[in-house]
Formats: sequence, structure tokens, C-alpha cells
Amino acid sequence: MARLVWLCFLSVALITLCRGDDRPNFVFLVADDLGTGDVGCFGNDTIRTPNIDSIAAKGAKLTQHLAAAAICTPSRAAFLTGRYPIRYGMAGRTAPLPFFLLSIPSGLPRSEVTFPQMARDHGYRTALLGKWHLGLNCAWAGDHCHHPSEFGFDYFYGLPHSNDHDCDPDVKETLGQNFARRLYRRLRLWEISTSIFVVILALKYFEYIQWKTVFLLSAFGWSLVTYPYVSLSNGRHLNCVLMRDDDVIEMPFNISTITPRMTLEAVKFLEERKTETKPFLLEVSYTNVHHALLPNKEFRGKSRHGLYGDSVEEMDWSIGVVMATLERLGLTDNTFVYFTSDNGGHIEAGEEGGSNGIYKGGKGQGGSEGGIRMPTVVQWPRKIKPGTVVTEATSQMDIFPTVADILKAPLPQDRVMDGRNILPLLGGAKQPSPHDFLFHYCADYLHAVRYRPREGNVTWKAHFVSYNWDPGTTGCYSLAICQCTGQEVTYNDPPLLYDVTNDPVEDRPISAASDPRHPDVIDVIKKAVEEHKMSLTEVENQFGLSGYIARPWLQECCNFPFCGCQENVDLSSLRIGG
Repeated sequence: MARLVWLCFLSVALITLCRGDDRPNFVFLVADDLGTGDVGCFGNDTIRTPNIDSIAAKGAKLTQHLAAAAICTPSRAAFLTGRYPIRYGMAGRTAPLPFFLLSIPSGLPRSEVTFPQMARDHGYRTALLGKWHLGLNCAWAGDHCHHPSEFGFDYFYGLPHSNDHDCDPDVKETLGQNFARRLYRRLRLWEISTSIFVVILALKYFEYIQWKTVFLLSAFGWSLVTYPYVSLSNGRHLNCVLMRDDDVIEMPFNISTITPRMTLEAVKFLEERKTETKPFLLEVSYTNVHHALLPNKEFRGKSRHGLYGDSVEEMDWSIGVVMATLERLGLTDNTFVYFTSDNGGHIEAGEEGGSNGIYKGGKGQGGSEGGIRMPTVVQWPRKIKPGTVVTEATSQMDIFPTVADILKAPLPQDRVMDGRNILPLLGGAKQPSPHDFLFHYCADYLHAVRYRPREGNVTWKAHFVSYNWDPGTTGCYSLAICQCTGQEVTYNDPPLLYDVTNDPVEDRPISAASDPRHPDVIDVIKKAVEEHKMSLTEVENQFGLSGYIARPWLQECCNFPFCGCQENVDLSSLRIGG
């Protein structure tokens, strides 16, 4: 009997081992604010991206791959969850908003499921290196309720927040300082603070509270009023934080060394996996090319496009190191590699904002192609033929169900999943997009809808809202970024209709006079919008005022009370720039 049990154990172990060897690994490479027009294989001939281009040549290029939002936080949430951000309160409100401060309680709701969680549940070793930007703490500093480890990542090395203008040590006035100065001048800080204190004293006078309570309420009220100012004014020190798992290891971080350090971490992670039987899922979430633009010194002045071009080429170098490591370890053939950007280039930033190629609009414009059509390439030699081009509409939300199909894992049945499996398209299947409709939001306002009929070769796009761009541009330079509602937009009734298959630049609007299909197409799209809205439920908005105010008790800190530390790391093993 004991021998039989032992044989059964060996059989199970052998099956598990074989399955572990057979299942593919996953590497996800995510850029920040990179425009389609900044990558060689998507038409750029002045910025060098040979390693991204190589992935396209050896695998597939997706020419109509769409982000679910045109700004960092909601876009990244949709990528991980396979769902529109509006379904769980991560879309925003009247403006295209990310999380601006680290010490706020908002974040990706714990009720959401991510594809790294699914992979970890199926035996994968998982890691996130780089930018998170989906919240951190809820009730106190250190509770880490929104930490990457809560959403499927075994290991985290990176930025719980983001790389912002504030992280540039040489900037004279950061955006946070400018915003704080204007906001508190408008709100009349001292009048608010005095009013709070007068109310508390009045409560004491009428003997509703004791002096101890007067002190506690006064301290609490003052902290709520003043700490957001402190946090905004000291963004570099308080928001530019680097963590390893649950520990703050650098505060403020040195942005010029972040990409090489992430690269070194990626190499170490891959080398450690070589000795394991477990497959792995690695996401490298670059800070390039978000402001502040401070590439490593080895890349500065090397491109033809200033610091922006230098940052793109630094990222491409890092991707080359990751791909070379996979090759050296014999992992290339069975590793699914996916590269994309979280949203389009920030065109209002001028030369430091990149290019979205032929497409109108950019970062923040959830209804514009320049804001949501992402430069995306995928490589998996076992399944994807070299030189594959996917022209059908696909979404970053499709990664969740695609990974699920590869793992033979069931999708969550207790929620609406908006992504679709795109493995057949990646494999070269000649079939329409798996999406009948794709809904394009700016914050929580529906701006445009894509419609792909099952017959024919046309993808329609209806604009219910258009941006009031500055004359002669496709941006909102006077505002720094386009807004989603109000006087900054135009509401179209009937919606403007384009054939984005044959007119991707959207220069030729379709009318009933120019195409007899126009009325029917509009009717189908409007009906789809109504059905889509019926599928939405009331949820807590993570961008509501109460969750968007900085709180001192949520502030991460190392070396308290100074809140300052540096990581010592040896980068000599990397040929930076080589």
C-alpha cells in the first residue's frame, strides 16, 4: 500500500513538473506616455528603437491596439483587470485624472481581480518592477491595502506612486507647488483654519466638549487643511518614493538611475527563475517617458530629440537587455512578450511630450486616437509567426482573457469582463475583432464608441463628444491637458461618424448624404450605448474628494522623522548604453 501511495505521489509530481515546463512564461513591458509616432516599427525614423522593432519583426505588430483610458491610473487599472475603469470607480470625474499624491486612501479596489493574481493562483512566480500608481494605503501608513502584493505580485521593486515633474531636483517650481499656491490662495487657507478653530471653541463654550477634545479636533482639522498643501509643496520628498516589497528604500529617488536599476532587477529575477520549475510572469513598468525626463547620463545627448528621445532610447536599451537575458537563459521560445504604452504622448508638453504619429489628440483625450491607440508588439515564437500584423481593433483589456486562455483558466463569473481573447488574431487568424463595440471614456464621460460589424471590413467610430482644441492644433495647450466636459468640449447630436479602417486620421466624417449606411450605423451604436450603460452599477468613486485629500497618517516614510534614505546599488554588471 505504501509503495502504491509513493508511486501516485511520483506520478503527480512528474505531471506537475512537465506542466510547469510546458506552460509559457510572460513578460509585460509597459511604457509611460509613449506615443505611437515615437517607435521605429510604427513609422519613426529619427528615434532608435531596435529592440522594440525586433519584437515586432519576430512576432506581431498590433496597429489598432487601444487603451481603455488616456491617462495613467485608469489605463493601468483596466490593463490589469480586463474591465473598464468606470465599473469600479477608477475612471475619474470631470477631468482625466491620475492619483496625484501618495498619501491618499484611494486605490484599485480590493474586490477587483487581476491577471497576475490568476497566474499566481495557477502556480506562477510573479513580479512587478517599476511604476504602480494604483494606490498604496487605506487607513494608516503601512497597511498597504492597495499594494501590488495584494493584486498578484509576489515581488515588487519600484514606484508605488509615479515619476512626476516634482521628482526633478532641478525644477524651480514643481506642478504641485504651483497648484498648491493657486489652490490655497483661492481657498483662503487661514480663513478656513480660523473658522474651524472658532467652531471648536464655540462647542467648548457651550460645554458640548472637553478641552482634550478641543485639542484633538483642532489638530485633526488643521492637519486636514494644511497637510495637502505640505504634500503638494513637497512632492519630490513625499511622493518620489522607491520601495522593495513593503519597505521604502529610497526617498526621494534618483530618477536618472531608476531604469538601469529596474533592468538589473529584471535580469536577477530571470536568472533566479532558471533554477525553478515554476513558470513566471514579469511586468516591467517603465517610468520612461513620463516627466521628469532625466535619463541616465550614458544616454543624455545621444538622440536627435533631446531628453525625450534620450529617454525613449534608454528604455529601448533596457528592453534589449531583458530580451538578451531571455535568450541567454534559453527562455525565448516559450515566453510571451508584450510591449505597449499606458496612454498616448503628452503633445501639450511640446518637444518633451512625444508624437502620436498621424493620429489626432494625445494624453488625456479618451476619445481621440492619439490618446488611446498604443504602439504594441507581441512575441511568442511557439505560437506567433514572425512579421504578423494585426489590424483589427483590440484592447489592452484583452490581455486578461488571453492569459486566461493560455493558462486554461476560467474567467471570473461574478462580474462583467470587457476584454476578449485575442490569441487567434495573434496566431494569424483572418477574422474580425472579437469586440462588437469598444467604449472610449474620458473620465466617467463616454466620448466615443467603436463598432465592428461581423460582416465586411469596416470599423466605425462615433464621437458623441469632441474636444475644443486650440486653433491649428489637436491639443489643449492653454490648459496643459484637455478636459472631459463643460465648455472645453462640444456635444455632437447626432454623433460624428468615421470609418477608421479607411480613414484612421478621421479627416472625412460620414453623413447620411455620403453613405446610406449612416442612419443604421448610428442607431446600432446608440442601442449598444444604452445596453452598455445598463451593465454599469453604482460604485464608490476613487477620485471623489474624500478619497483624494492627502492625510499625514498615510504618508510612507523611511528613517523617521527625517523621511529620507538612499539605496546603494552596484550597476557595474550592466553595460549601460552598450
